Amino acid sequence: MTNETAQYLKAITFCISWLADQASDEKWALSDEEVCQFLGGIPLSSWHEWKEVAKGKQQFELNQDVIDRLVLLLKIHESIAMSAPSGAIYDFFKRPISYPTFEGKSAKESLLLDNSMDNLNKIMLFFRSRIF
Repeated sequence: MTNETAQYLKAITFCISWLADQASDEKWALSDEEVCQFLGGIPLSSWHEWKEVAKGKQQFELNQDVIDRLVLLLKIHESIAMSAPSGAIYDFFKRPISYPTFEGKSAKESLLLDNSMDNLNKIMLFFRSRIF
């Protein structure tokens, strides 16, 4: 295994661990089923397996669609963290937003209604635009 491949596999493990933590009630308040929906409708059994493997710091591979979704979720989190008032980082993901992309729904609700890559990207771009 090349060093580049090893780093790539470690990054996947990190992303799964991050999302499992992010889903907690104190943060994004996502059920396992909702996480599966965010990741493109993966089977619940896959999510449970990935969390266990990541918890053991073992490395594994994911398909490109899931990786792309993880990257966009990380970018959404990063953008919210950079633009939200102190102490409101997790509320920004869960509270209604009066902007056409969201139609009065929260980012969380919007993603649960439409988990397409297009919608993930729109949400990421919305929060990214709030940074500058």
